[in-house]
Amino acid sequence: MAENHRKIIRAFGDPAFYPHKVLQLDHLQTHLSHIFLTGGLVYKIKKPLDLGFVDFSTLENRIHFCLKEVELNRRLAPEIYLQVMAVAKSEKGLSLLPLEKVDRQDVLEPCVQMKEMDQSRLMDRLLEADQVTEQDIISLGQKTARFHSSQGQSSKVDFFGRLEQVRINVEENFRQTEPHLGVTASRPRWQAVKDYSYGFMEQNQDLFKQRVDKGHIVDGHGDLHSGNIVLPPDRDPIIFDCIEFNERFRYQDAACDLAFLAMDLDFHQKANLTRLLLKHYVRTGGDRDLLKIINFYMCYRAVVRAKIHGFTFEDQEVPPEQKFTDLAKARAYFRLAAQYAQNEPPYFLVCFMGLMASGKSYMAKLLAGHLGWPHENSDRMRKKTAGIAVDERHYDNWGRGLYDPLATEKTYQALAHWAEPHLAMGQSVILDASFSRAGHRETMLELARKTGATPLFVEVWARRPVLEKRLAKRQAKARTVSDGRLELLDRQISSFEKTSHLLEQNLFKLDGGMPEQEKLNRMLDKLTEMGHGR
Repeated sequence: MAENHRKIIRAFGDPAFYPHKVLQLDHLQTHLSHIFLTGGLVYKIKKPLDLGFVDFSTLENRIHFCLKEVELNRRLAPEIYLQVMAVAKSEKGLSLLPLEKVDRQDVLEPCVQMKEMDQSRLMDRLLEADQVTEQDIISLGQKTARFHSSQGQSSKVDFFGRLEQVRINVEENFRQTEPHLGVTASRPRWQAVKDYSYGFMEQNQDLFKQRVDKGHIVDGHGDLHSGNIVLPPDRDPIIFDCIEFNERFRYQDAACDLAFLAMDLDFHQKANLTRLLLKHYVRTGGDRDLLKIINFYMCYRAVVRAKIHGFTFEDQEVPPEQKFTDLAKARAYFRLAAQYAQNEPPYFLVCFMGLMASGKSYMAKLLAGHLGWPHENSDRMRKKTAGIAVDERHYDNWGRGLYDPLATEKTYQALAHWAEPHLAMGQSVILDASFSRAGHRETMLELARKTGATPLFVEVWARRPVLEKRLAKRQAKARTVSDGRLELLDRQISSFEKTSHLLEQNLFKLDGGMPEQEKLNRMLDKLTEMGHGR
């Protein structure tokens, strides 16, 4: 079946396959679908997979859900969803015809035919370009409120608003994201979000019951984020691509439906638009109790989004560049979920700095081993970047060869590049370098700000006789990662820039000549003081 499906996808990639003129052919993918844009019409083919929460594994299921997709999306975008088409055998090989004109036994693959929308007006793109207006948000709040109010109430839909059903969705989120720990999120971050979610449900059982009793459970959209909204300049917003494959994701509290869009605005750092959306939704629909539960559902939605991007990363059909984009997004959504939870323990960017032979590398390795944190060393990174063995000695003059300004700059950039994905998922890391230049320290401070990490610079120092003794001992070795030696010490001392006022807030000085256990204890005490272990 997989080969037949690939053959059909290849057919959609041929302009001659279509029963109309193709102006431009583009192929997009999500974790569930292949999408072909032809310059006027769009064709969406479901991937033959079963992820548990969605089952497109059989032809019958794909036909059923294509029909449901058109039916349900016509509630909000009737002009966009045209019909279900079918790939069928013909004398020429494969033909694309309306499903209703093909005998079911002759259908090889169904697809949804849609009117192509202006991709430049997709809301997520407009958010990136800072072109979403307040009026756009007001219109969305009003339209969504009217849509929810129009859905009425039924016992079948209400069932999915009960706390027991909400808990199933929440538990599934954490069950399906746990295998991605260490890829999309650190365990402390994941656990903090899980603890908040479970705690909120336990402490607000009456609130969930009231939401059902007051008629706030709706047959909603289920996937209401900015990538599924087009904002035409001269008409109301177009909301498309609702969830058709699982009623459990569509039958939900109206607050949960709206929370996806509210969370998405926060993700794009538009908190002012989030507030505006909620204000006009409540004003139009009158659901003031929504504000008591919206943060919980925004957290839930952020985890859903992280989960989806994690699935895409595992999809073998998705191009590598898209995989890493999705991985970065998964980490960012998990970070946002942790911000809603407000109980994530701090994570650290610890930078050991100081003169050669001060003991900073030894302490960095010791602390990393004690805490289980990943760490990287500038000497090792410098040589890996240059493509040489990490323990190969290089007796270059000061500022020359492997240690010229360009090579040094590349080394610090590589350290930051190595640290960023760890920090992005809430994982503490340790870097070990001289950090003699203020600019290199500022680079790490900016990285900490970008990723939400707590920065700590540990300046390890030692008296001159200790430095000289250690350098002599190191130089006697045939192979070593560090190329530091006695004749370079004075040059390093004279070029070592003073710590800036900003850095002083994040600076801890450690005597590298103290006994090992005392040094480790002082480091652990400092981290505890800064919130580690809470």
